[in-house]
Amino acid sequence: MSSTRKDRRTRRRKLLGAGVRTVGRGVLRTVPGGDYVRSWQKTGEDWYDTLGNLRGAAMKLGQIASQYHDVLPSAITEQLARLQRDAEPWRFEDIEPVLAERLDPEQYARIQHIEPTALAAASIGQVHAATLDSGDEIVIKIRYPGIADAVDADIANLGRLLKWSRLLPARAGDIDAILTELRQRFGEETDYDLERANLAHLRTMELPGQVLPEPIPGMCADGVLSMTRVDAAAFTEADPDAAEILVEGVCRQVFTHGALHADPHPGNFGIRDNGEVAIYDFGCVKYLTLDTRLAMRDIVAAGLDQDWESVHAALENLGGVPPNRWATDGAVYAKLYQNFADIVLEALEAEPVYTFSDDGLIQRLRAELRASLTYWHYFNAVPETIFVLRTLSGLYWLLRQIEGQAPVLELLERIADNEFGPFDADESSTDQS
Repeated sequence: MSSTRKDRRTRRRKLLGAGVRTVGRGVLRTVPGGDYVRSWQKTGEDWYDTLGNLRGAAMKLGQIASQYHDVLPSAITEQLARLQRDAEPWRFEDIEPVLAERLDPEQYARIQHIEPTALAAASIGQVHAATLDSGDEIVIKIRYPGIADAVDADIANLGRLLKWSRLLPARAGDIDAILTELRQRFGEETDYDLERANLAHLRTMELPGQVLPEPIPGMCADGVLSMTRVDAAAFTEADPDAAEILVEGVCRQVFTHGALHADPHPGNFGIRDNGEVAIYDFGCVKYLTLDTRLAMRDIVAAGLDQDWESVHAALENLGGVPPNRWATDGAVYAKLYQNFADIVLEALEAEPVYTFSDDGLIQRLRAELRASLTYWHYFNAVPETIFVLRTLSGLYWLLRQIEGQAPVLELLERIADNEFGPFDADESSTDQS
């Protein structure tokens, strides 16, 4: 993929073309006799084709959008969900010269054998199994050419698309703030040196029940990340109790360590014969400030106590509501908080060990969200939490596939009791902003 000016113009043209077609279909949907459902289906297919072909940040945004079943029409999210699983790898004869160019001659000579069929492919790059001259079996992750250069342009063009199409019920300023956060995270995902540092950092956490590969610095380069091979079966083959490993792991990552593996793609998890969960792909790690973690803990604690004024105060500290609104609109906020809490707590209290299944919880939350959209302007976007929410959403749907079981309410109570942290500033040495 070329990073030339011509290529950038081509990407811009394709993205904006999809936006224009989306707006056009929106007009047709208002015409009497128009096929409303088919119009959304065509829009979803168009976005899938456009974003999938462009890969990079465009494809990543499509993958994230696919998780927002509550906001976007289902005909769009169903199509974009295919981006989570349908990434086609480059042919080996096309990707192998990229690897040979990026490694120095001594590094490349150490590769005794490399499998031509990719183990995995995604929006940023693809992974191949290899054997070194030492006999060690490793995996080599190779970034597609031009991806890093296209991030800023893709985000800017997709920002225009979202504003024109008005698919999201959000203010233009909120969309800009969200896109700034996405631009930073996606830019980091193209930096394999940073991914190697993320992996090294996550390995220091020693998360119970989780296994991570080890980076091999002597076989890394710009756009090339080599790691030890960690074999595992597809996570869909896991027993239901594997859910507790991941759910508690998220609690520890967020509150104890302030660093969250924030790419809940199904292909980024596997299950080993001994029941341990293998974790892959460390390009998207969200580092959370101490203030953010404290506010999130306080929201959980106040929500469990049904103390809506304290929930609101914590949300204000997080930036999720305008300042000084409780005095005038407290009754509105309290009703909204109560409605959502009732739905969640009823489900969790009914099942001390909660089973992630089609139990109607999501349908009730979606209905409440739709009913509450009238009040969307009472809240602010919180870019700092976008990838936390993305992780929770992706994790929920992942655990649905195995009907996972975990003591979710107990874990929330442990968060409220500060069992996972955050601790005082001297103990929070892993915080990064």
